[in-house]
Amino acid sequence: MASEAAARSSAGVRRLHPMRLLLVSDDRSFCGVTSLLLERNGFTVKTTGHAAPIRVAELAREHRADVVLVDQALSRPPAARVVAALDRLYPRGRPLLLCEEGDSLSPSVADQIGRSSPIATLRAAIERCYARARPHAAH
Repeated sequence: MASEAAARSSAGVRRLHPMRLLLVSDDRSFCGVTSLLLERNGFTVKTTGHAAPIRVAELAREHRADVVLVDQALSRPPAARVVAALDRLYPRGRPLLLCEEGDSLSPSVADQIGRSSPIATLRAAIERCYARARPHAAH
């Protein structure tokens, strides 16, 4: 009986719908390639260029994004403002920062991954980010 329960708990959970992602980046070629690869891995992806943080939060809400991938290739302050706007206006959307190698915000700000990480690593980071509870989302 115990081994049966353990087997059920270790089995993967099948989603009823694909996880929704919002990819925020001004790099069109990066958006195109990354969104194509993520869609091939079963995600639904919407892309947008960097916009005012409030607008990004509105787009995340409209798309019902589960995870918001924020490319911080140009600058860290705008990425931090987007994370703060998501926290206030759309806490359901979990931010995942795409950083240049060796560059990152404080780990307490948001989940992070290297911008040039292999797609399997990015997919795993998205899954971890989505699975992580956001304590302030219960408000």
